[in-house]
Amino acid sequence: MCGICGIFRPGAAIDPAPVLAMRDSMPFRGPDSAGFAAGEGWAFGHRRLAIIDLSAAGNQPMRNEDGLVEIILNGEIYNFSELRPELESAGHRFASRTDTEVLIHGFEQWGLEGLLRRIRGMFAFAIIDKRRGEIHLARDPLGKKPLYFRHQAGEVMFASSARAIAEALPRAPEVDITAVHDLLWHLYVPGPRTIFEGVEKLPGGHAVTFDARGERSELVYWRPDFSQPDFSLGEEDWLREIERVLTRAVERRLVADVPLGVMLSGGVDSSLITALAAKLTGGVKTFAVGSDDPAVDERRYAAMVAAHCGTDHHVLVVDADVRATLPQLVAAMGEPLGDASAANLFAISRVARQHVIVTLTGDGGDELFGGYRHFLSAFFGERVRRVVPSRKVLRLIGGTLQRMPAPMRRAGTLLSMAGANPEELFLPFGRKLPETVRSTLFTPEAWARLSGHDPIAHYRSALARSRALTDVDRMMEVQMQTLLQDDYLAKADIGTMAASVEGRAPFLDVDLAELAMRIPARIRFRRNQPKGLLRELARRHVPPAAIDRPKRGFVAPVGGWLRGSWRDLVDDVVLGPSVERRGWFRRDALQTIVARQRARQGGDYLVWTLLILELWLRMTVDGSE
Repeated sequence: MCGICGIFRPGAAIDPAPVLAMRDSMPFRGPDSAGFAAGEGWAFGHRRLAIIDLSAAGNQPMRNEDGLVEIILNGEIYNFSELRPELESAGHRFASRTDTEVLIHGFEQWGLEGLLRRIRGMFAFAIIDKRRGEIHLARDPLGKKPLYFRHQAGEVMFASSARAIAEALPRAPEVDITAVHDLLWHLYVPGPRTIFEGVEKLPGGHAVTFDARGERSELVYWRPDFSQPDFSLGEEDWLREIERVLTRAVERRLVADVPLGVMLSGGVDSSLITALAAKLTGGVKTFAVGSDDPAVDERRYAAMVAAHCGTDHHVLVVDADVRATLPQLVAAMGEPLGDASAANLFAISRVARQHVIVTLTGDGGDELFGGYRHFLSAFFGERVRRVVPSRKVLRLIGGTLQRMPAPMRRAGTLLSMAGANPEELFLPFGRKLPETVRSTLFTPEAWARLSGHDPIAHYRSALARSRALTDVDRMMEVQMQTLLQDDYLAKADIGTMAASVEGRAPFLDVDLAELAMRIPARIRFRRNQPKGLLRELARRHVPPAAIDRPKRGFVAPVGGWLRGSWRDLVDDVVLGPSVERRGWFRRDALQTIVARQRARQGGDYLVWTLLILELWLRMTVDGSE
């Protein structure tokens, strides 16, 4: 796990200073070494967090035997030890034990697309092919590792962070007001757009090549596909297959030359990962985060699973003291992210860093196995529509029941959701910016620039591309390309890397993903439960009390922080003098938003995101810490 950056400008001499500025703006991504290499038309920078082959032989940039191929990698290739013998038998010579060197020789042997289809891991890498005068940028299938780039005036500049790219330029790129709007709406900026105009995020499963003429070509080598459910297997067959492939995914992610542990929330996903890791290793360290808010505190469930699995368990309670490390967290953001649970993850990663360098997480289980209520609602809706086909009628009946006494309101909610289309079911994930607030927050000039902007256009386009046969499968496919990638995995990368910890997600193994996408919905939602099939597998490994309980999100109690000991920070940052200078927001609207939040009338995450946005801009655009 590292940080990468570089510049590609065919036929030109590259000034090393901008590359070194990018590299040195990301020390947390790689505290173990800092590398640099350059040649005609290119320069690479690298920060290394040493995981495999801790010797200097593993430092990057790394080249092949004749020096004509050079690479920088952020991430891990989990099946490198399986690919290496094949490459050695083809005559390739290795100078290290690293996964990075397997990529170099794999590129020589199979080409870019052949390499990408063979490797299993989380990665963002850049390869310079000096023979052809080309650069290739690639990102792992599910988008676990970030990669930003800017292609302008014949020059390609790229990095693990948009903030790093800004550091390399004489002045930061212009902030995209539509990205600001979407950040406040969703808590993240939907890709490929970024917070900066002219800077893109490379989507997961994509690679982009720039040739000696500066021309750009793209390769989509993987994307989620729920269009081919397999009805030939029964429930027990699926359980056996899931356990087999998930166990292999965990086993691959236990390979490291540094200490390793598991992030344990006590929920289905992390508990199952803990059980399998403990079984494979004979004992593992686990790390849990608690909250001073009992409504979201899950420590007792994590402790129950840890005791059952015999782990060396560590717990941290996250409280308002997070404020002291907030600048460090914000500095680690490639671009602003409003998902406040990044603060939880950073806090527990800092504790974990005292014991381990690598952690396994439960990320991805909900997306692959249907763990969210809106997935279950879509599944339920399709069954209801066999009886009442009209979505309009279902919404009408549901709306009527929702106005009745309590026993009928739940049925009304279910029927309303059964009548909703997939786009509408995604809306609860956005709308942190209510329409009444949205229409008054922006200045007239900013509002004019936002005219006609559709904040859920990325959902609509992904839904339109899907070939899945049912609403629920379409929604799961789309969420893997949007929320998972741009919010949840961005949060995971930020929260762990800010503490120089590598987070690995067995559920996001490509082989497991391709298996899970073939599970029919009626089996996936066993007993009409969210993630019902995976819950059954988990019950066979951990105490049922940790499994058979309502789902709780991994949330931070930011509302209390912002109303309490952080009030002065909100006054200084959200309501500070930059409001007029940036020209985006009306001060009276911001004052109303803050006042309502302090009166417990909503807006916790909106105020939090405004705070993060302004802190990030001060560091990145204004150059102040």
